[in-house]
Amino acid sequence: MGQYLSSNDEDAVTNETSTSTPNIRVVCISDTHGDHENEALDMPAGDVLIHAGDFTSFSKLEQAVKFNEWLGEAKVSKGYQHIIVINGNHESNADWKQRTPEILSNATAFLKDDQVEVSVEGKGSLTIHGTQFYWPMQTPNPHYDLIGSDVDVLVCHGPCKGLVDGGRGCKMLRKKALELPKLQLCVSGHIHGAYGVVKEGGKTFVNAANCGSGRKITKPAIKVEVVGRKA
Repeated sequence: MGQYLSSNDEDAVTNETSTSTPNIRVVCISDTHGDHENEALDMPAGDVLIHAGDFTSFSKLEQAVKFNEWLGEAKVSKGYQHIIVINGNHESNADWKQRTPEILSNATAFLKDDQVEVSVEGKGSLTIHGTQFYWPMQTPNPHYDLIGSDVDVLVCHGPCKGLVDGGRGCKMLRKKALELPKLQLCVSGHIHGAYGVVKEGGKTFVNAANCGSGRKITKPAIKVEVVGRKA
């Protein structure tokens, strides 16, 4: 079911590929539910910040606006060159969901079944794909066919089956993730009690759900390293 690693062991979650240039530091958070200013989140510096959805509780617009303001502050204080956000189930039915990219103006990209290539100065580039929120599937999900074979980082609110999922992940997502030839990192959340890091098939899977019960943050951000693609 995968090799579990300590979420605080930075060496353990570093991609093992040898490289002559520094690796890209990716900070992973999820399920902050409007509690993003809680000191327990303990945000480290990094190159890329990824939020894997549920940045609000029950689609509250004021929380989305405040979250965006916080992203802008974090970008400056922690040195993030890029910020990637996807929606979770708490945002998927928001009456403002069509305006999410506009509301999250401090993010590099809000991804919803699409991808973006980001470049980190002196460290190379990454192709990142973010999915819409989907409940676990036992049969093929055609939306996963949109995930390109060149993806380095996959962001999905719900986790893969058997990989930091608390037994509640998606079988079809796991199949797709393990088939991706260049995938280094898969970031998810949703299942609060499954927070942690695991390796499977040479890939790192992170459940970054920071909230415990009551939608209050009890767990810190997780930082991993991946190898940038050289020009």
